[in-house]
Amino acid sequence: MIVSPGPEVERRELLAAAFHNYPLDDALVACVVPVGTPGGAAVISYENALCSLHVDEHGAAIRELVTDVVPAIASGDLAPIHPAAPGRACTYLQSRRMVRYDLDQRATQQIRMVSGDNVVIAGIWLSGQENRLAVQVEDTSRYDDGGLVLGRVEVFDRASSRRLGAAPLPKARTAGQGWAAGAGVVAIAERGSLTVFGADMSPIADHPLTRAARAALAEAGASDVYALRIHPSLPVAMLAAGTADMMGVRDFVLHRITWTETGAFEVRRFAKLHAVGDLAFGAHAPAGDALDIRISTGGVTWMMLAAGPRTLLDLGPSRGLQGACWSGPSRFLAFERAGAQIVVFTLPQGIA
Repeated sequence: MIVSPGPEVERRELLAAAFHNYPLDDALVACVVPVGTPGGAAVISYENALCSLHVDEHGAAIRELVTDVVPAIASGDLAPIHPAAPGRACTYLQSRRMVRYDLDQRATQQIRMVSGDNVVIAGIWLSGQENRLAVQVEDTSRYDDGGLVLGRVEVFDRASSRRLGAAPLPKARTAGQGWAAGAGVVAIAERGSLTVFGADMSPIADHPLTRAARAALAEAGASDVYALRIHPSLPVAMLAAGTADMMGVRDFVLHRITWTETGAFEVRRFAKLHAVGDLAFGAHAPAGDALDIRISTGGVTWMMLAAGPRTLLDLGPSRGLQGACWSGPSRFLAFERAGAQIVVFTLPQGIA
């Protein structure tokens, strides 16, 4: 793997502190659910419990064990939803519904989103208020006969539990790839550009993010947006375009995009990745605009953080990654099965 930062981007290593007194049997971790508070995280276990964790300089400890939130689970059914703002609530998807647990109020909200052969596999908040949620839905009715897997993006209002709108995905996508939500909009990749929608999934004509995506693809010499992430509340996005694919060995170009209400936009090359297996964006920090980037190559997940417009933090490889999330605005946690440990990275002061 070769990482070439953009001309104005500084790449530096970020050292980790590893806590070996892992508070859970690593084989019991079903899903790591982010909590947007410093030192906080939650883990759902195969014992049908939600464990609220606190991680600090002394290690990791279970602060709360909740057994009346999580019904019976099965492997692969759970998907965490990253918080868009600091708070003490954790949200996840389970097959056909959203589950949200408030750790302070000890209250659970559930929204049934789909039924029948449909499942929800990924979700992203449209804004920092966490009142509207975009989810990726798959129709599994054609799995058995080998037919095309149909997918779409739907938006739900959390207060009313009502669906606001939906739009199809042009082709089958893995969870969270090829679309994104944030800054009040939803964007879906199409050949050569993006289609941008409002919260009701009505297309927004000539959105600056659409024009910026075309410019980024043209600059990279690519035809399709491979991955995208939009900041929850700021007009900032990171776009990945695939520029080569030779038997699963790929090259990507990353661009950082900003835009204004007047329609102006800026596209800046952030980095080029050469000879990697796959790439995915995690989530922005619940404060600031640092972004979690995960690169899979050679059976290893290499983790990086894009911190603002000019800093690329290299976190190094992770083997047996069970989940990773922000724990407050400046702390990033990686849950690793190989060493049964939580690895903690703290952003330097002045970087967020």
